[in-house]
Amino acid sequence: METRVVTASARGAAVAAAKELASALGRGLGSDKPALIMVFASTEQPLGEVAPVLGAAFPEATVLGASTAGEFTERGDTKGAVCAVAVSGAIKVYAGIGGGVRTAPDRAVAQALEGLPRALAGYPYRTGLLLIDTMAGNCEEVTLIAASQLGADEQLAGGAAGDDLQMKSTVVSCGPHAASDAVVIGHIFSKAPLGLGVCHGHRPLSEPLKITRAHGNVVEQIEGRPAWDVWREKTRDAAMGQGLDIDALAPADETGFLLRFEAGLAAGQEYKIRAPLSRDERGAIQFACGVPEGAVIRITESAPRDQVESAREAARRARAKLGGNAPAGAIVFDCICRNLILREEFGSAVRGMVEELGDVPLAGFETYGEIALDVGDMSGFHNTTSVVLAFPR
Repeated sequence: METRVVTASARGAAVAAAKELASALGRGLGSDKPALIMVFASTEQPLGEVAPVLGAAFPEATVLGASTAGEFTERGDTKGAVCAVAVSGAIKVYAGIGGGVRTAPDRAVAQALEGLPRALAGYPYRTGLLLIDTMAGNCEEVTLIAASQLGADEQLAGGAAGDDLQMKSTVVSCGPHAASDAVVIGHIFSKAPLGLGVCHGHRPLSEPLKITRAHGNVVEQIEGRPAWDVWREKTRDAAMGQGLDIDALAPADETGFLLRFEAGLAAGQEYKIRAPLSRDERGAIQFACGVPEGAVIRITESAPRDQVESAREAARRARAKLGGNAPAGAIVFDCICRNLILREEFGSAVRGMVEELGDVPLAGFETYGEIALDVGDMSGFHNTTSVVLAFPR
């Protein structure tokens, strides 16, 4: 049975937009029945109103979703909209949702996995899907717990939900149920391997630097000095080369500066990126996720052209892992930080992924963190990274 991937996007009120999505997906699928539907909804279309409509329209499908900081399909990127992707063919999908991520992440993961099959006769390949409420915190911990429960033989892809940069409430959904303080975990069983590709487009700029004082997502000191002072010192020359005078930087421009020069944690031959978002009057820097005291980082740099090329590379890596099969389409988890870096060029990055996959349908959302775990590849929870999950034809 040939795999078919269909995408759609819509604007307007939540229920009306969801009905428009269901209609468009139905037309694209024809007589095929989807096994998986993923929906990515802005704050203008509450996920709790969208998910039940799609579930009712496709009762045979496993419907999973997340709130977003932006959405896109192969036709381009949007804001204030909702998009969806449907996958039919020789796959089976099972999923669950667990609550209490903030206080008991291990229990939340166990609840999401409860009752899900771990193997399926005739479907030798397994791929995990992970969606996390970002505002509940513990995203990296949830990722590591889920990975340990799923086992080393199951690759894992997903993202942390967004809320259009409001930083107030993020939501994930499984079936008709949408919730905050929750994690969604899905199993995709397939007859052929799915391709997972991940790439971030940053390169090391500084020497190794030790985090000497930190708590949670706040780094207070690096090498015994205020973090902001170190960041400015180590990036001054590179910033000047990009036309940025650090000493004349307005407060409103500091986040844009930080997103050009992010932290890299060594992960084998690669780096896991940690996104610095702001600084306080004491010189402490707030990150998008936790950075542990004692960790050794290197400040990295990235130019827009590198971000576009890294999106292409993530797609190339995903295609290369399809076992020689041609891609039918893809689901993409891409950081909102990349959109902030690229601005109007973000559409070029999306188009690049489409071209590398052979002009097939894809859909995805701009996340507050990306999840990718594959043996021999970058693994775990990431920032400012493209994660591409490709389906074989």
